[in-house]
Amino acid sequence: MNGNWYLMGLAWIFGLVLVTVVVLLAVLVVRALVSFTQNEAAPEPPVGSPPLGAMPRSRARQILDERLAHGHITPDDYNERLRVLGETPGR
Repeated sequence: MNGNWYLMGLAWIFGLVLVTVVVLLAVLVVRALVSFTQNEAAPEPPVGSPPLGAMPRSRARQILDERLAHGHITPDDYNERLRVLGETPGR
């Protein structure tokens, strides 16, 4: 240690800098992964689901739609029952 005492101090500083760089790289990798997973495309909605932003139909309306589709009621019956439910045919 004759005259080389300053090298020990430099070793501590180098170690601290190295640890800091490794931690910063880890933080950057984690942030990149989080932003990547948040920006992934949303999964496709199931077939027959209402478009995004559309109000979901009531269960009564769904049953009425199914009965019309299966031919159990006529379109006139359908429109009359929609009126009773307080809904319009276009919704």
